Amino acid sequence: MKILKRMNKSNNRKNSGFTLVELVIVMAIMGILGLAVTGFIGTSTKQYKYATKDVDLQYEAQLTMNQIGNLIIDAQKGVKYEPATVAAPVEVASVNPEAGYIATASAEEASSEEASSEQSSSDSKLIICNNDCTYNIIYRPSEHKIYLRKDTLDPATGAVKADGQGKESLMAENVTGFTPDLSEAESKNSVGLVVDFKAGDKKYTSKQNFTMRNKVPTGADVEYVAPAEPEGIRIYYKGKDVTNGTVYYEMKKNYQNKLKFTDKILGGKYDSTKATWSVSAENRDVDDQSKKSGDVYNIEIKSTTITQFEVYVQSDENKDLKAKVTVNVAHPINILHCDADKHFNLGQTHQLFIDEGELKNSSLSGKFQVKDFVWHMEVESISSTGATEHKGDISFRMGDDGKLIYGPEGNGEPDGIFKFSSNEIAGETGAEGHEDDPKYRNYLNYYIVDGNQNEKMHITLGKNFFVGEKLNISVWLGLEDMPEFKSNTITFYTY
Repeated sequence: MKILKRMNKSNNRKNSGFTLVELVIVMAIMGILGLAVTGFIGTSTKQYKYATKDVDLQYEAQLTMNQIGNLIIDAQKGVKYEPATVAAPVEVASVNPEAGYIATASAEEASSEEASSEQSSSDSKLIICNNDCTYNIIYRPSEHKIYLRKDTLDPATGAVKADGQGKESLMAENVTGFTPDLSEAESKNSVGLVVDFKAGDKKYTSKQNFTMRNKVPTGADVEYVAPAEPEGIRIYYKGKDVTNGTVYYEMKKNYQNKLKFTDKILGGKYDSTKATWSVSAENRDVDDQSKKSGDVYNIEIKSTTITQFEVYVQSDENKDLKAKVTVNVAHPINILHCDADKHFNLGQTHQLFIDEGELKNSSLSGKFQVKDFVWHMEVESISSTGATEHKGDISFRMGDDGKLIYGPEGNGEPDGIFKFSSNEIAGETGAEGHEDDPKYRNYLNYYIVDGNQNEKMHITLGKNFFVGEKLNISVWLGLEDMPEFKSNTITFYTY
């Protein structure tokens, strides 16, 4: 019996567990730790979102000021501000009477932290007048947005053409104040601008002064005066004045290689349709038999070897009025192709690819592979006179592992108007499908599909991308080991 009692006591000790008090204490400790961890994570997430919102707001403000500033700086004929017909209260940061900024609220209203643009019932406009167009920067308080509209002018009257009014495009969001200052525009050629932004509980005010290149009037003095046309005869190609200049043409395989030139006789004395055209090349090389007189000259390049010729035009009414243009002809290897027409709309994506079949049939067959090619992209803006201005160019190539070997700064950071958006850097598939992301909407984005293959590229024009000029965007292929090589060029345009 004693033995049995000892055994029972021993078993009871072995099977003993936690008491209720112990369990309660442990659960209380675990609950406290869980609450602490949850609170820490919640606080960190909140701080991250807060900081991100602040950065995004500052980023949007800087882009907006840069875009508006570029337009102001390049103003040719005048700058005018039309405030809202019903004044909107503005936040304190927007009002600076000592600096001459226009205050649309009383001092009492402006001192209130609750003052905002929500009470305005009309738009305000900053109008920038150029020779051939006007840019209307429209602040719409009811939407907290800034829009841009470009209107095309009739050079003869200075008025907007019947079909010249453009569409409004979104320039900025989260805007609560828009206050231009033209008080020193004529005396110092300086325009001030204050723009207030607000997203949630974050506020940011951007204030800058822009110095204009040209001496222009402001306010009611802004009028369009048509410039006097000098006498002479001009040659145009694709809308550009190429008189006594050079046109570069790349021969296209399996296409009719046709060029169209027009003339214009300035001064108003002679008829542009009464002109005679000629070409320096033989008929077997350049066919111009269709029409040699009038203001339009159509030719077709037939030769597969010709590299240069000249086009001439002369007025029939005044033989002293004559001009010429030199045409340089390139015969590239046509290995670069595009998915559609070459016109670019905001937010649109085009796809380009290297044709392996064309590569195998070319003189480069067996020497180079698709992954050896270097992508080149160049952007130029076109003024109203047809003159071009270089905006930037880049070259980039992907390695065998899909990583960027070289490109903008070698790391994919924005370079001027470009932004690289590879998987490695952005963690995305490029700008396509992310049009509203601030990372993409203000840049010309390019993305190598299957980077280790280097075969395809997507290029997207951001929804808010804007430079104030017509653009030509050219893409071609080169080779590091053969610097003299250049493929056919595909050119996109934004006008």
